[in-house]
Amino acid sequence: MKSWFFSLSLLSAVAGCGGSNTTTQIPLPNQQTQPGKYLFAAVYENNAWAKTKKGFVIKGNGDLYSFDLSDTNATLPATEQASEAELTRFFEAARFEFVQTVSAEQLNQLWLQGRDLNNNTLGKEQSSCRDAGKYQYLMFQPVGNQQYRQALIYQTGDFRREQQDSKAELLKDYLVKQAVKLQIAYILDPDGNNWCSGL
Repeated sequence: MKSWFFSLSLLSAVAGCGGSNTTTQIPLPNQQTQPGKYLFAAVYENNAWAKTKKGFVIKGNGDLYSFDLSDTNATLPATEQASEAELTRFFEAARFEFVQTVSAEQLNQLWLQGRDLNNNTLGKEQSSCRDAGKYQYLMFQPVGNQQYRQALIYQTGDFRREQQDSKAELLKDYLVKQAVKLQIAYILDPDGNNWCSGL
């Protein structure tokens, strides 16, 4: 009986050591392994001709909502860290409409690509356009206790700034495509500089 138990224990240990080529990623301090209530957003604001404040947000469950806050005084928290309550007050202050659900596979790919991004890898701000407003493409990384780190992926409009981390490229492309589809950003000239239009 003892030898049978020893053999079984040895087989379990060997199976646990070898077999798979997959590696388990150990989360960084304050990093959660799952998205929180909010995951990504695109926010467009412009006060040059008429007050405009609209965009979309992708929740941690994959649901994508468009919002229009043009008739409100809602403001996105200006600090790098924000609470879930502050984000909810902003995104859901006025028109907040369900658009679609992002597939679980796509959502997981985006989450894994961006969860280590931080604002320390942002490039310098450049002046690019005039009266174009501000387009911000953001990621919200949960850091515990219903708090989020707001990581800027890309900003354009009057001023342009973007992540230098290559992992941000996939996120930027995906979010900009969604913004064009929802008519938040626009392709003005297929062969030209579209930074003023949110691209």
